[in-house]
Amino acid sequence: MDRPQAERLYDSGKEPTVAKLLEYDEQVKQLKNKISQLEKNSQTSSKPPSSDSPQDKKSKQRDKNNKNGTGRKPGGQLGHKGVARNLIPSEEVQETVHYYPDQCKQCGKSLPQDETANVVGEPLRWQVTEIEPIKPTIIEHQCHTTLCECGCCTTATLPPGVGKSNFGPRLTAIIAYLTAVLHVPRRGTREFCEILFNVTICLGSVQNQLETTSKALEPIEGELKNVLPQQPVINADETSWRDRWLWIFVTSTFIYFHIAKTRGSDALREVFGEIYHGIFCVDRWGAYTKYHKGLMQICWAHLKRDFQGILKIGQATQAEDAIAFAQTMLTLRKKVMAVWYQFKEGYLSRAQLIENTQPLIEDIKQCLKDFTNSQDKCAKSLAKKLLKRFDHLFTFILYEGVEPTNNLAERGIRPAVQWRKICFGNRSDNGAVLTSRLLTVTRTCWLQKRNPLEFLVEAITAHRTCNPFPSLL
Repeated sequence: MDRPQAERLYDSGKEPTVAKLLEYDEQVKQLKNKISQLEKNSQTSSKPPSSDSPQDKKSKQRDKNNKNGTGRKPGGQLGHKGVARNLIPSEEVQETVHYYPDQCKQCGKSLPQDETANVVGEPLRWQVTEIEPIKPTIIEHQCHTTLCECGCCTTATLPPGVGKSNFGPRLTAIIAYLTAVLHVPRRGTREFCEILFNVTICLGSVQNQLETTSKALEPIEGELKNVLPQQPVINADETSWRDRWLWIFVTSTFIYFHIAKTRGSDALREVFGEIYHGIFCVDRWGAYTKYHKGLMQICWAHLKRDFQGILKIGQATQAEDAIAFAQTMLTLRKKVMAVWYQFKEGYLSRAQLIENTQPLIEDIKQCLKDFTNSQDKCAKSLAKKLLKRFDHLFTFILYEGVEPTNNLAERGIRPAVQWRKICFGNRSDNGAVLTSRLLTVTRTCWLQKRNPLEFLVEAITAHRTCNPFPSLL
């Protein structure tokens, strides 16, 4: 609107002017709401942190610095206990080089340059770690033919596991490790083998070794899948995987990955059957609530971001109900978490945890009830949804092994998300199966603090020699 139009509107009288101002005010609120939605990141919504842009991350760090008023740069701060490399014991060192001073720094007299020197005290030790050029070990197996006195010729056979591949179990395991843990593409793996290991290998052979690994891990993955439905507590999450969905299920002792063509409850039935009798720790994705009718724990980290998102929208649109709802819920959540961390650190018993959180739970329930008739759509909608699922908000207070957040699944699935950003998922069903098996084994080794490379070597060796497979249980 330009000035002449504004003057004509003013001259038209009170009612048209007020109507137009109210119309413009409603448009401004809608635009601010759209801007807030576009500015959402992992701190104000259920978006994963990996979806944040570099600008979001810089802004997040800047806000964090301004919040505590320090303005400190990232990294170790003054007084932080440093970490230094420890010296390896002398008996474990492969080579020791001795140095002696050639002359006295006071009188200039020449000094012995060998063990005859009058050495005092302990020497200054400085260790250098180096990798020598790697030369592959090539073993040739020759099967000879022997002529018997009876005139029959008999040819020796290769021992079990030798004739299965031109590449040994450790090299095959390294190829699988590069793919699953370091997310190196097939061509990068081939170059890695040629440049670092001096092993000539084609892309087809790289793929063949990965397929061999997939077969070796099949019984190991099957064993975990069979016991998964019997686990008392499971943290679950899912992420897109090309035209499929990658699901993660985290127990106290192992992690199981499953790639399905759906994000719906059918994927859960495929893994758990018709009924799962344990406790699910999840976000508010509808597939979980549709499938599981038992105990659940809704992630409070996701809820925190929901409250922060409503607060941001409310501040942008000057919606008092939204601001009041978000601030109240954030305050009560913080108080519940403070009591929870006292329990986690051993200052409270389970009975004291239940007793100390009961008033806060009542306050949260009352707050949700108060805002079910709110004028703000966001606050009203979330309040109604949480009130409907209220029994799923505080399962962690009553049951052992249940956490208030879904961080176990979030952390477990993060390397898979990083891998997806490089490979963009799988095009074939066999590729999807390979991915789920590699992730299941390597992430379980991470959870159990085991060496994933050594476990892969053991599994591939067992597969080629037809010996019992190693277990992750």
